[in-house]
Amino acid sequence: MNLSPQQISQFQQEILKWYKAHQRDLPWRRDRDAYHILISEVMLQQTQVGRVIPKYEAWLGRFPTIESLSQASVAEVLTYWSGLGYNRRAVFLQRFAKEVVEKYGGEIPQDKKTLKSLPGIGEYTALAILCFAYNHQVAVIDTNIRKVIATHFFEGVLPEEKIIERVAFKLLPKNKAYEWNQALMDYSSAVLKEKKIPIPKQSHFLTSNRYVRGTIMKFLVHHQIATQEDLEKEFAKGKVEVSLAKLQLNIDALCKEGMIIKKQKLFMLPQ
Repeated sequence: MNLSPQQISQFQQEILKWYKAHQRDLPWRRDRDAYHILISEVMLQQTQVGRVIPKYEAWLGRFPTIESLSQASVAEVLTYWSGLGYNRRAVFLQRFAKEVVEKYGGEIPQDKKTLKSLPGIGEYTALAILCFAYNHQVAVIDTNIRKVIATHFFEGVLPEEKIIERVAFKLLPKNKAYEWNQALMDYSSAVLKEKKIPIPKQSHFLTSNRYVRGTIMKFLVHHQIATQEDLEKEFAKGKVEVSLAKLQLNIDALCKEGMIIKKQKLFMLPQ
């Protein structure tokens, strides 16, 4: 898509003017600590801001530094994560913390390639850390920013990701990446809240592998150990029927990923 310098400049001015008047006061915007940015970004994946704020504050109250997170047990990490869903995010956060402490002395790296080599870090999270913690001049593209670009430049139709990336980088104001990316996120959340953009959705929760995995992890957080029979009984209490084959598939996947471990006939969380 060809955007003229005038179109780009006008759009930048409109968004930044709106942001100056309406920006949200969020706890992770009050400093540029890379560890704080990391925690907020991972928590915000698939979770609404209102639910994240108290969890973020409680998390930093218990794990104020990357070193303290690296030393915690998986069970405790999952306890503080409880309520946010997608438990593997919490496990990967701790693995990330351990690796950063061991390899980099607790300093979160400042280049994308190294960040993406660490547990649980993809393209978006790497760029968010670089922009929001280290002030790199990069476009940070999440669902909110995709919605802004689709609405304003593609008549509400989401183009392919390469086009989104190209437009996002064209729109980036010089030396204002931090402010700009935050502005687009706030603008989308507030102004475009009711706009419907055909972004792929997750499958229905109660029929998903996510539900099965989350239930297994939650049971182990509360009970420490479980037999196969314990887990089968737990699912028998649920709102939907989960086949033994589906339960076994998810148990095997969790074991393979190192999210849970099996000793003889007992399942438990790794230490």
